[in-house]
Amino acid sequence: MFSRIWLGPWGVRVALVLALIVSGLPGSARAEPGRPLIVGAEIDFPPYVDVDAQGQPTGFAVELFAAVAAAMDIPITFHPDRWDIVWQDLKAGKLDALPLVARMDEREGQVEFTQPHTIGYDSFFVRKEHPPINSIGQARALSIIVLRSDAAHHALVGRGFTHQLVIVDSLADGFRLLASGQHDAVLAPRLQGNMLVEMAGLSEVIEAGPLLKDYRREFCFAVRKGDTELRDRLDQGLAIVKASGEYDRLYRKWLGIYETPTFPVKYAVWGAGAIAVLLALLGLWTWQLRRQVARRTAELAQAVAAVQAERQRLHDVLQGLPVYVMLLSQDYQVVFANRFFEERYGKAHSRRCYQYLFNRSEPCEVCETFKVLKTDAAVDWDWTGPDGRDYKIHDYPFADSDGSPMIMEVGIDVTEMNRAKQALREANASLERRVTERTAELEAARWEAEEARDLLRVTMDNAPALMSYIDTDCRYRRVNKAYEQWFGHSSEQVYGRHIRGVLGEAAWLTLAPYVERALAGERVAFEIPVPYAEGDTRWIHATYSPDRDAEGWVRGFVAHVLDITERKHAEEELRKADRRKDEFLAMLAHELRNPLAPISNAVQIMRRLGTLDPKLQWTRDVIDRQVEHLTRLVDDLLDVSRISRGKIELKNEPLSLADIVQRAVETSRPLIDARRHQFTAHFPPEPVRVEGDLVRLAQVVSNLLNNAAKYTDEGGQIELTVEPSDGDVVIRVRDSGRGIDPTALSDLFDLFYQVDRTIDRAEGGLGIGLSLVKRLVAMHGGEVRAFSEGRGRGSEFVIRLPRLPDHPTVHSPFCPNRSRQTADSGS
Repeated sequence: MFSRIWLGPWGVRVALVLALIVSGLPGSARAEPGRPLIVGAEIDFPPYVDVDAQGQPTGFAVELFAAVAAAMDIPITFHPDRWDIVWQDLKAGKLDALPLVARMDEREGQVEFTQPHTIGYDSFFVRKEHPPINSIGQARALSIIVLRSDAAHHALVGRGFTHQLVIVDSLADGFRLLASGQHDAVLAPRLQGNMLVEMAGLSEVIEAGPLLKDYRREFCFAVRKGDTELRDRLDQGLAIVKASGEYDRLYRKWLGIYETPTFPVKYAVWGAGAIAVLLALLGLWTWQLRRQVARRTAELAQAVAAVQAERQRLHDVLQGLPVYVMLLSQDYQVVFANRFFEERYGKAHSRRCYQYLFNRSEPCEVCETFKVLKTDAAVDWDWTGPDGRDYKIHDYPFADSDGSPMIMEVGIDVTEMNRAKQALREANASLERRVTERTAELEAARWEAEEARDLLRVTMDNAPALMSYIDTDCRYRRVNKAYEQWFGHSSEQVYGRHIRGVLGEAAWLTLAPYVERALAGERVAFEIPVPYAEGDTRWIHATYSPDRDAEGWVRGFVAHVLDITERKHAEEELRKADRRKDEFLAMLAHELRNPLAPISNAVQIMRRLGTLDPKLQWTRDVIDRQVEHLTRLVDDLLDVSRISRGKIELKNEPLSLADIVQRAVETSRPLIDARRHQFTAHFPPEPVRVEGDLVRLAQVVSNLLNNAAKYTDEGGQIELTVEPSDGDVVIRVRDSGRGIDPTALSDLFDLFYQVDRTIDRAEGGLGIGLSLVKRLVAMHGGEVRAFSEGRGRGSEFVIRLPRLPDHPTVHSPFCPNRSRQTADSGS
């Protein structure tokens, strides 16, 4: 089920000597005080790893890792969790090591493995009524339970097992599933499986099949990928623990009690029968003689086994060392080379060193190694291998079992140490160069800073604006020439004084809130009138920009101030002129409207009296149309005047958009019909409601329809579309008319703006309608935009208004079913 490696007393002494040799390696120094290693510990994998009743990690692998860490003076702390979690944490670098990981090809590139410390085999556990499973191939058609991310899991997946696998997070759960009659078998380590079955009381239900020879588990310590230094130190510690006998003690404590007794009873019976026959034939003397021979034979067998085990243990220690160890005979032949050496330079056994390493036909002229045979004393020297790696060589005199002189050579790889020393020398030289260069750069920066300071002083002093620097105590640290001229104080007189003392109390109280915001780290720009100490109130445009130190703390602010008093006076004069213009327009509109009513009444009287003269009828109709047109112009002019002066009050109420459109279409229908246009309206199926003034919103839509009718040649197309969306509603009025130059779209809604400014314009108008549309829509919280691809390409006006939430309403008669509505007119 599992095997181990152990050393006898002689092997202990040799291994300890080798451990002392390798303790001088760069990578095997004592761990410096600091963060302890974070070691994961799997839960529920007894007797290797588990947690006790207090939740502390326990088991053979846990105590073995702790013994190895203690031998190497490495502080550690264990973090127990499920296997799949600790495995992922090790690969992600959250853990430094795991005490028990099965070495597999697919895991080689994910972590670093030490030498194996235990070897085990798996079995298929089945219910007793189920025939045993002797190989993995027999299980291909069966439902197999495996532990998630375990070696058995990877082994079966690698052999094409997919759909028949049942994944569990605990082998104990897997055995309970098997005992309940679910699935066919559990694949698990033989030793651990027997223990879990016995602990769960399932021995009468479940039994283990034969050991599988298809694969075996080599249990190792595992560390993070790339941490070869820690891996080598753990290998050294493992060798020391094995040599000290601590490994055997832990093995007997945790694993020895679960070994299946294999006492050869049948051989004892046969021996007893043979002895009885011999006693009958040879007598008592012969029996006693055979007893002595048998006892001596057993003692010799035990001695041979101990020697073989000790040799194997010593061999494993030498193979696990992170240095190379060789035995050389007098004739330059390599008698032994450990794995470290052969992994770098290939198989060396029975080959002469000068042929093997340097492809020479005779020994090297300069070689310190074989001086050991002449002096019978240890020799230390430096050597560079054929691969360019550097070694510290320690050669010792050694005697073979037959007394033949040999040399034991221990080579410590110091390549990285030499490279580090060289890198340190180069770094020191580079640092000296950088210090020299940095000194020159600092000197140049100092001159540059002085030039920048002079340039800043010249710039500030010649700037027309007032510029100053004020610290966190609100005291002046610098002012420019304009500042001195405005306040009549020199820089020396202002330096260090508080703002209040320079500008006066009234000015300070006005500016203090902005100063506070600037010192809080906010860039502040503002325009306000400031009453200065001289009694003169001036309008200023000021910008306060905070200045921060290298750590981001505000250490003052820069004030940039412009005197805008004259500009403010000019703006006030413009506002007065604009008010006078609005008052004039209002008076003009009223004066123009007064004579319109009598003219309109006179036309209606003429219509009632009737006349048969065609010329008089034509004259009456012309007067009637022009009076109506002039009335609309005057009404628009009055509306613009009222909006400009804030005289219009909206009568807002919830409105159906269909009602608004209906009233607008009724107003514009005569003009549309007169010009024989085809008019189409599209409505959504659901009711759409807005809040506003019915008269004013209908006026907006009617103005757009009238514009479309006037600026579209006869027989054109006009389309009105209502499109609801989240939170608002869009009204589109699109025509196939004359279009608008794209460069004129930005000015289209300005008061009195006209695209065609020639005196003989056919459609007339004052350029008021679209300005009125924009202002009324804005008063309802909406916006209006115009679009056109150019002259002759038609135009589109889009109104966007806030939409009221939907709720049941009475359908408008204009759109009875709220579906798409089309009204056509034209010839």
